[in-house]
Amino acid sequence: METTAPEFYQQLSIEKTIELDVRKNLAQGNDPFQVIMDGISKLPDGFTLKLITTFEPKPLISILRQKGYTTHVVYEEGTELVFTYFKKELDAGNLSKTKVNTAPSNKDQIEQLLKKYAENIKSIDVRDLEMPLPMVTILRELEKLPEDILLYVNHKKVPEFLLPELQERGYKWMIEEIEEGNVKLLIYK
Repeated sequence: METTAPEFYQQLSIEKTIELDVRKNLAQGNDPFQVIMDGISKLPDGFTLKLITTFEPKPLISILRQKGYTTHVVYEEGTELVFTYFKKELDAGNLSKTKVNTAPSNKDQIEQLLKKYAENIKSIDVRDLEMPLPMVTILRELEKLPEDILLYVNHKKVPEFLLPELQERGYKWMIEEIEEGNVKLLIYK
């Protein structure tokens, strides 16, 4: 975890800082990603978003870095209070939603893909993990997974906020919705 540099606090303008506390969302088991992205999209140029969470939001930091948010600082007080600062630079770019396919895939296509990878499949189950651990776990697995291996993910829902991240990293996927609370996600290059 990064620590806050004293010079950052000296340069931080209270008048140009907007606070967003998502600990309540997390405590209720709700993924705060869309709330955060809505807050970020409304952030005026030159302003800083102070995000309050119970963990370091590594996937979010990665996503926003790619969107032009060059400054982020994480400061932790105690064990479950983390402040992450995102500063919108004057030319931070457009945060419009990337359109990705979240529809279930054709069963025949899924069977063909599974047959193609046959012995080159790694399975993980993220159904019992609390937010944001499913996304973090999947991205970590993909980082160390060889390109010729398919990642077969057991999930409880279609991970809508993961899919744009997968697209940006050059991955393809297929989705199979078995029943409520049981979704299979096949991720491959």
